[in-house]
Amino acid sequence: MRVLSFLFLITAFVFKAYPQDKGYEIKIKVNGYNKGTVYLANYFGDKQYYADTSEIDKTGWATFKKSKPLQGGIYMAVFPGMKYFEFIFTEPRFTMETDTLDMVKNMKIKGSKENELFFQYLHFINTQSKEMQPLQEKLKAIQEANPTEADKIKEQLIAMDNEVKKYRLRFTENNKGTFVAKMFQAMSEPDAPEMPTLPDGTKDSSYPFKYFKTHYWDGFDFSDDRLVRTPVFHNKLKKYFSQLVVQVPDSINKEADWLIEKIGPSKELFKYTVHYITNTYEKSNIMGMDAVFVHMGLNYYLTGKAFWMDSLNLKKFEERVKTLEPLLIGKTAHNISLIDINGKNWIKLHDVKAEFTILAFWDPDCGHCKKEIPKLAEYYNTVKHKSIKVYAVSSHEDDKWKEFVKEKQLDFINVAVPVKVFSDQNYTNEMVLSGVTDVKSLNYHNTFDIYSTPVIYLLDKDKKIIAKRLDVENLEKLIEFEYKKNEKQ
Repeated sequence: MRVLSFLFLITAFVFKAYPQDKGYEIKIKVNGYNKGTVYLANYFGDKQYYADTSEIDKTGWATFKKSKPLQGGIYMAVFPGMKYFEFIFTEPRFTMETDTLDMVKNMKIKGSKENELFFQYLHFINTQSKEMQPLQEKLKAIQEANPTEADKIKEQLIAMDNEVKKYRLRFTENNKGTFVAKMFQAMSEPDAPEMPTLPDGTKDSSYPFKYFKTHYWDGFDFSDDRLVRTPVFHNKLKKYFSQLVVQVPDSINKEADWLIEKIGPSKELFKYTVHYITNTYEKSNIMGMDAVFVHMGLNYYLTGKAFWMDSLNLKKFEERVKTLEPLLIGKTAHNISLIDINGKNWIKLHDVKAEFTILAFWDPDCGHCKKEIPKLAEYYNTVKHKSIKVYAVSSHEDDKWKEFVKEKQLDFINVAVPVKVFSDQNYTNEMVLSGVTDVKSLNYHNTFDIYSTPVIYLLDKDKKIIAKRLDVENLEKLIEFEYKKNEKQ
């Protein structure tokens, strides 16, 4: 019996219900428990969520019964002490009885062919695991001291693993049409044929990967939404995008569109896939992956396909997409126009002539800025003889800013939004209407997505974004790389 984290019990999740004809009645008994609360939890992707509750009666049975439908998938029965077992829900009424000695082996099921098959499979896997465990422990202990013996153990483990694969294939073939067979079919991965020979006589070493990727989704039933309520689909989706798809936005976007089209009308699989890809690349620490987030937003959220989102959240999502889209790598930075440190001249970004422009946003009161901006100045002093300029935007036009610039000798194009903009509407209107500046420049925090400082962009000679949110160390390396790249062209 496994132990489950308490976290899922305090987590609520609302699902779209796709009605079945009837409700459900599940009766569960684990000998050894004669009182307490039993919870039902269901998978949704790789997480578990609360589904139902029952008290153990005097005879030891916990009964889960409701008139509302329960969505098909893998569920957990969680007993006191956070001990649980998993089972399949596809039939509306069945009973399960076991004990704490060997929950899987001693499971007795009535009314559920799916669970009879499921526990038959689990029993085989558990038996194999028990046989493999001592071999794995022995291998770990001797693999360095006795490589010959270690190789023999590896061969044994490979043979046992192959037996599991063969068993799963037979199991799937013999039980076609069942949900449990669909799960195992979905879990299966292609074995590439022998590498073909190229015209020059060598083997095509790229063939196994190409074959594996091409046939990765073979056998997956995209018409069955129940698969999203198992860990199988999440794990398969995660592996595909993290290991089989080239990690550049164009490739990811192409693969995302292909897979989503393949999913078709399956609402829950569509919803999970769109959300997973969007969320994964929105949170990515790899520069440029926000292009995937924007692509998903423009093609699936802002086109009315995100049926699960309410109007308020969809509006916030739209605002985020519209903020990030103009800031994607390769886009031309907005021609921001702000006043210089002398308070006399408005300087437009696009008027700065340089092979590379460093666009830096900072705050004289920001502790991190006080460390990073002097580093930028130190670096700039070593390269300013080249065609490089720094367009540095301060969040305040005040004496602190001017004193810091003077003290640290920041030989930048130092600009800021003039204080007068915030106190004199007529002045602001005059500056905007005359074309000296514009609203996007005065609201540069929103325009350039500045929610913390410092933020550094690197622009090319045409003011196209090469990179963003850089620290000075990586900025130096990137500029050096760009110079070398340009020299080769």
